[in-house]
Amino acid sequence: MVLKARVGSGTGIEVLITAAAVADADWRGVFTHGETALSSVRTAGGTGLVKDVGRFGRFGWINLVGPLTQQRADWSHQSLLAMVGELAPEELRAVLVGARRHQLRRRLDEEVVRRALAGERSAVRRFLATLGDTLLQVDPWLLRTPAVTLQQLCLDTLAAIRPASDRAPDATLARRRLKDVGAARLLEEVAPGVHYGPQVLDDVVLVTSPQVAPILVVVDEVDRTVILHPPLGDEGATDAGAQLRDLGRAVGDATRLRLLQELRTGPRTLVDLTTALDSPRTTLLHHLALLRSAGLIEIAVVDGEPNVYTLRVDGFERLAQAARGFSLS
Repeated sequence: MVLKARVGSGTGIEVLITAAAVADADWRGVFTHGETALSSVRTAGGTGLVKDVGRFGRFGWINLVGPLTQQRADWSHQSLLAMVGELAPEELRAVLVGARRHQLRRRLDEEVVRRALAGERSAVRRFLATLGDTLLQVDPWLLRTPAVTLQQLCLDTLAAIRPASDRAPDATLARRRLKDVGAARLLEEVAPGVHYGPQVLDDVVLVTSPQVAPILVVVDEVDRTVILHPPLGDEGATDAGAQLRDLGRAVGDATRLRLLQELRTGPRTLVDLTTALDSPRTTLLHHLALLRSAGLIEIAVVDGEPNVYTLRVDGFERLAQAARGFSLS
């Protein structure tokens, strides 16, 4: 199967990433601009707006990236507001709680999802229990709140958040690379250390955003995958001091060191790692994302199977080279 890809960016995407960072302190600490996002939301609406953003959770905001990028028009802030306003309230709820996500739908049939969204208690319990087997998170508030109320609060919250710039991030280089080298090679360039198995990807949307640096954010919808990635080639200075700084951040944490030590014994799934470290999945995920972005681990993604994490030996060689090349004189 030939991989199809689109490339883009937009101020609406930037607003959603800002909201996701504000809603989740762990991921705010991962994003290079996470604290800037929090400051901008506080300036725009104080603690009340910060609280409203948090109600939807990180996944609620990120899930809106899916329907926004389905539009062929620009993915601007105004387009985002128009999309949220035009969706039927119950359809918006379905998007917010991840009903379009592949991780959920491969475990839960459409009828149970429909009944859960309608508020049937047994279906809601099953829906939430199934979420526990995925990497997704949903605040039960999203299922309890009347859909019309949910839609209005979502609109008001998004309208209050201002994008950092009136212009979309520059995706010119990614578009050029797509034309020059094709979709498969471009995917390797924007997502180094992530290896997709057969039938995992056939339709992918690559979205350039400096706000997600230094990691990737992946939205796995049933019929396509959206990958939010830092600007292509935007890895900062290449001198030894900068390399040592960036790699040092990745290993300069006790939990990340424990993860690396566990992976020394061989490939591991997230379940393996949570058991070995006695830590929640949500805690480990942002640590793993940083290790992957630093080139110290790699991830194999196979449809229907847990992701497998493996040490990347050449990443440690780069760390050693950066240390040797750093001069104190």
